[in-house]
Amino acid sequence: MRNFRELKEKKEAVVGLFINAMCPEFLEIAAYAGFDFAILDNEHGAWDGESFAHLIRACDAAGILPLVRVSKTDETEIKKALDSGAAGVMIPGISTPEQAKEALRLSKFAPEGLRGACPYVRANKFNAGDKRTYFDKANRTVSVIMLIEGKEGLENYDRILEVGGVDCVFFGPCDLSNSLGHAGDENHPEVKEAIGRMIRKAKEKNVWAGMMGFDGEDSRRWLEAGAGYVAALSDVGLFYDICRKTVDEVKG
Repeated sequence: MRNFRELKEKKEAVVGLFINAMCPEFLEIAAYAGFDFAILDNEHGAWDGESFAHLIRACDAAGILPLVRVSKTDETEIKKALDSGAAGVMIPGISTPEQAKEALRLSKFAPEGLRGACPYVRANKFNAGDKRTYFDKANRTVSVIMLIEGKEGLENYDRILEVGGVDCVFFGPCDLSNSLGHAGDENHPEVKEAIGRMIRKAKEKNVWAGMMGFDGEDSRRWLEAGAGYVAALSDVGLFYDICRKTVDEVKG
């Protein structure tokens, strides 16, 4: 069982990307290019359970760490993502300490939480793993990333950081800019200042903070601002950029 937080010990930038296309080859290519992790976007992506499992297998085959952004704080979605072998789940729309506690509760086995326990899942090698240690190890290694992306989450951020077990956060600049009244302007000074402030507070609490970058340079700036890890755009965004660049070069 691979551990997302072990990437924190890397001596270089920790960089991943969102996956919005049902294309296992994109994941393999991303791994060979040097990306550390992939966030399989089950909030904005469109695929069924069988296809979703193929994406996680592609991650494992090529050596890129799979995370899953679920569409909501839902017991079944979280359970299926983790049972399929994801190293962690990203929970969108975390706005209150109570929501953070519920996300943790649904992602952990008893006695820490209420995640349904079954040793016959892919995460335990379909019972080839040791079920006497599987549940405890999962509780210690599975990451639960709190996605802070709205004004209410910003206002309650200090209290969210105080919740026991919260050790990974991520910031959604698109939703945050909309929530703060700057729709479509993720670079608005108020948005950038708010995210920078949240990154600094996370570091003070030894919470690993991540951020979405809209290109390589933007991602580097957030790392320099103190983010511990970045997701540099998405598979479809990168594919569009290189397609557009190539067409422009060919047509002059």
